[in-house]
Formats: sequence, C-alpha cells, structure tokens
Amino acid sequence: MDIKRAEAIGQFDLFGGLEAQGDSALVAQAEISLGEWEKSVLLAHEREMLGLYVSDHPLHGAERALAQLTDRSIAALLNDERADSTVATIGGLITSVQRKTTKQGSSWAIITLEDLEGSVEIMVFPQTYLPVSTSLVEDVVVVVRGRVDRSDDDGVRVVALDVTLPDLSEAASGPMRLTMPATRCIPPLVDKLKEVLGGHPGTTEVHLHLTGGVSTTVLRLDDKLRVTPSSSLYGDLKALLGPTCLN
Repeated sequence: MDIKRAEAIGQFDLFGGLEAQGDSALVAQAEISLGEWEKSVLLAHEREMLGLYVSDHPLHGAERALAQLTDRSIAALLNDERADSTVATIGGLITSVQRKTTKQGSSWAIITLEDLEGSVEIMVFPQTYLPVSTSLVEDVVVVVRGRVDRSDDDGVRVVALDVTLPDLSEAASGPMRLTMPATRCIPPLVDKLKEVLGGHPGTTEVHLHLTGGVSTTVLRLDDKLRVTPSSSLYGDLKALLGPTCLN
C-alpha cells in the first residue's frame, strides 16, 4: 500500500513515516539555558502560574523602608476590631486591579494590597483614583492612607483617601533614627520610649536626635534597646513621639 492510499484510509503511521526515512531524518536540537532567572522574572512566572509567590516575595529587602512610611501592617489592621472608621496608613504590593465606572461615568478601582503578613481590598474612588489611575497596576508598591471599613459582611476594606508610590530603590539601612525636641526628653517619656523599644527586640541600633534651637544632640541608645524594625514598631513610636519622629 503506497503512502497516498494509506493516508486516504487513515492508516498513515506518523512514526512509521519517520522510521522510513532512515538515517536521513533530521533531529532538531534546541539549546536550553540552565541559568537562573532574574528574581523579578521568576516571581512573575510563579504568580502567573500558581497565583502566589513561592521562592521569595517582591517586598523582601524593602520591609524597613516601607514600614517607615506606614503605621501598621495589614495583618495588624485586619485583627484590630477597634479600627473601624479610623484612618490607617498601610503599604504593600498591588496583586489585583478591578477597574470600575460609576453611573455618572467616572472611573474608580478596587485593588488588592498585599504585604508580608496579609492582604486587604482597597476601594479607590474617583477623586483619589484619577491622579494615580495609570500607576495602579499589578506588582507596583503603593502606600495607602485610608479609612477602615468593617461594616461589610465580606470582611475588612479600606476606603483610600490618598495613594502614593514610594521610592524604595534604597531601602533604609544602618541605625534607626528617632527625632524629638530636647524639651520633651523627660523621665516619664523616656521610660515609655524604653518600653516601646523593648517590646520589639532585635539587632538594629537606635539613635535619638534631640533638637533644640540651632543645635541637635545625638544619643546612641544602649545595645539592650536594639530593635527589629516593623510597621507595628513605627506605629507605636509615632503614637508616642509624634508622626514626624522618623523623618
């Protein structure tokens, strides 16, 4: 039976056809690179295929810089039942964006924000959305100041009042710097400061800058007061010393 007749009655064997070519068959050899992917490429593939990060997280290495710009982690916000209707500042990676349109034709969005401890939905209504609309895309790091809403049965949401894109190219390093007026450096406040720092033990040195007029005195705090930087620590410090104490 010739090949044309075999094809016609559905008996053509693809592998048989290749074998019939004998040594003249050509085998294509693809060159496969065994080198490691860049971190950003690998994480993008993991997220696309698995829906989560496995080998690492894009925020690793930037925790301290991001924590300085926020007053709590997402997990702390979710677990605080007293936070309803309060204003919080959180930061993280955008993992999803749902763009919406109001009946009046204005654009807005629901984004999912994720840090190393949890994730939460952010409602970005038209007035807040317009200035940052083109920047709200997946895998972008943002800082959100917003009002916490726990009234919905679906869980906690945050209504964004302000969305900014922080510069995390140079993650904070070295000693943690606290600033406060020298006139406030009195025993009761110092005791409270020691208590806050002692609640977050770690390896990061703390320097206290006491400002007064045209001069500033820098105190290197005892090694027993070294800390682990985190959103919760920065939130406690801002509550005690004021919102600009880390500037």
